[in-house]
Amino acid sequence: MFRKHLSGLRSKKEKIYFLLILIQSSLLLIFASCYSAQKFKESDFYSPATLKDRRISFLNKTIEETILSNLRLPLSDSTEENYKSAFWAMELIQYTGTAVDSKIESCFINLSNRSIEFQRSFLEIIYSLYKNRFIVEVNSFSEKTNNPKIFAMCVNYLKESLINSNEKINSFLDKYPEYRSHPIIIALLNDFSNIQPELPPLEDLFSFTAEDKIIIYSLQRSNRDYPGLLVIKKPDGSFLRDDFSEIFTVPQLARAITDLPGYLTNGNTPEGILSIQGIDFSKNIFIGPSPNLQLVLPHEVSPKKYFHSDKKDSLWSKDYYKEMLPQSWKNYSPIFEAYYAGMAGRNEIIAHGTTIDPGFYSDETYFPFTPSLGCLTTKEIWSEASGKIIESDQLKLMNALSELRLQDGYFFVVDIDDKPSPVTLNEIKHMLIKSERE
Repeated sequence: MFRKHLSGLRSKKEKIYFLLILIQSSLLLIFASCYSAQKFKESDFYSPATLKDRRISFLNKTIEETILSNLRLPLSDSTEENYKSAFWAMELIQYTGTAVDSKIESCFINLSNRSIEFQRSFLEIIYSLYKNRFIVEVNSFSEKTNNPKIFAMCVNYLKESLINSNEKINSFLDKYPEYRSHPIIIALLNDFSNIQPELPPLEDLFSFTAEDKIIIYSLQRSNRDYPGLLVIKKPDGSFLRDDFSEIFTVPQLARAITDLPGYLTNGNTPEGILSIQGIDFSKNIFIGPSPNLQLVLPHEVSPKKYFHSDKKDSLWSKDYYKEMLPQSWKNYSPIFEAYYAGMAGRNEIIAHGTTIDPGFYSDETYFPFTPSLGCLTTKEIWSEASGKIIESDQLKLMNALSELRLQDGYFFVVDIDDKPSPVTLNEIKHMLIKSERE
């Protein structure tokens, strides 16, 4: 999500655009709240941020004002926020080069004395754009921190260079044993285990049903550089079909711009079970005006809200989460990443479209998808001439859900393997059909 990084509206024109988006969102929200099966039409959606001149202006301002101007300031307690804004902007547009590289390196000076949030933001930018460049510096810094999240970020940065990651983690826990039960450390240990568990039968997971609720499966590669595939299971146990009687699918990217693991702030969409909480519309210019699917993680809301049930206690229990899983999956540690991510404080992970310029990522395997800060994104292509949608998988998804007239359910994010290619229906179709018959 990019919500907290938006700058203020400066011009009268920008304010008018913002009011138009507010009005549009309010009207669409009324339609959604009525559980209407009315189709969302591409022609109904407009985003001035996608116009060519606006994109050019945004890019220039981002480079000159948000990145270069902020990094010209001497780093101090009072300018940490300026640097953090620059780091975020660099990630967004994938900006590196001689003008900023030396400034990034200089941030290691007195890094231990910087705020935890600055340390986190700095480690995020070097993980995103400077992998393996600062091995010595990060290793040295990792020996000084006593913060579990910061330490976990260091270990992930050093992943390819460490001979024994578990030895380093255990050394940290020897110094700070109170963190053995910390959700990030638990997830880190699972992630770096020398014995990675075998994927349980997907058919077992596909057999899950919930009365009067939809089940969505977003099947991903563990290498999130490749888009996954979404399928929808109806309350009657069958998978939604399209107009040609084929299983309905929508490609979906679960990659964060950082590519950090899902249990860390701004990391990839965590693997596991999220709860569907209906449809909404965002005022965020990067998400855009198309409807989005609201999701919550365990611990982000009460068990009552997460499970759509009055029968759950007010306090969270891992056993509640386990009840959602078939026997063959109950001890599969990767599926609990979402549980620990929520316990660690991750939130605001939704399934949405995008108005970000895909040109920022034209060299990436996931192009023309655009990554987020942990959400699931679909492909949306906008006209730079009119600001209207040309192609939207997000509207395709939301129209399908609208026709079902159900807005509650569960959303499973599952890494099925690490093949270097997008997930296709042919890979999973036989398992989906088999689970329907059982």
